[in-house]
Amino acid sequence: MFTGVFPALLTPFTADDHVDTKALEKLIEYVLEGGVHGLYITGSTGEGVSMTEEERKLVAEVTVKTVAGRVPVIVHVGATATAACQRLAAHAEKIGADAVSSVPPFYYQVGPQAVEEHYRLIASATKLPLYIYNIPQLTGVNVGAAMIQRLFNDGVIKGLKFTSTDMLAFREIIEVTGGKLNIFSGPDELILPFLVMGSHGGIGSTYNPMPRVYARLYAAWKAGDLKKAQELQYFIDRYVLVLFKYGVMAAVKATMGFLGVPVGEPRRPFVPLTAEQKNSLRRDLEAMNFFELIEA
Repeated sequence: MFTGVFPALLTPFTADDHVDTKALEKLIEYVLEGGVHGLYITGSTGEGVSMTEEERKLVAEVTVKTVAGRVPVIVHVGATATAACQRLAAHAEKIGADAVSSVPPFYYQVGPQAVEEHYRLIASATKLPLYIYNIPQLTGVNVGAAMIQRLFNDGVIKGLKFTSTDMLAFREIIEVTGGKLNIFSGPDELILPFLVMGSHGGIGSTYNPMPRVYARLYAAWKAGDLKKAQELQYFIDRYVLVLFKYGVMAAVKATMGFLGVPVGEPRRPFVPLTAEQKNSLRRDLEAMNFFELIEA
């Protein structure tokens, strides 16, 4: 069972829109030095659905090689076509990843039976543990407790990334799986409440620029220091509110550049920040002592 904080790793792109493998290696070392417990790659933050299969395979290969067994690597393989998910899952196993994860099939409203069959088919393509990635606000599909219970009881899935604020549904999933499903929370601004409610850790976007903050929060929670964990959660929330002003993807990538770990711009259709917006973002971060506090 995986535990702790797993950055939903950004994918660096060059100025001419290719995967920047050198920047990816640097980003991986940055978050590992920050004390994270694992990596989750080519998901929403990693812009996986905006990449070709070959690009996604390249990111997975570079990540697994760079990590070299220091922490677990979960590869997101979700796509609109089940066969593509299967190919990516088989590749993740071949290169030595530790698990795979997938959003439900999106865009086409195929219905619950097809969603369940989709996960069973992905699992049939790999021996790696499979984690559902439930993010209904983006996919338009909510994977409910009853389906999760069936897939877990049948040995199809090992865990879940739960990116929703519905804590009642979250707790129901824990109950119907007997507390044995490996569950990670997705909303960065709620990692501590989800830990209180039974998650085993968190996976999120803002873990990229501030891995130490999340590692300290998790350590404080494990040590029973709720006051310290709350203070760190409040700091995270202030940063999230700043990001909302500019657009999360572009602003997180800009933040990495401020930290000396440039990862390029987000891939279109995301709109990169203008120079003026980046200057404004930096001023907002300086006003909250962001650069000092992420290292404290």
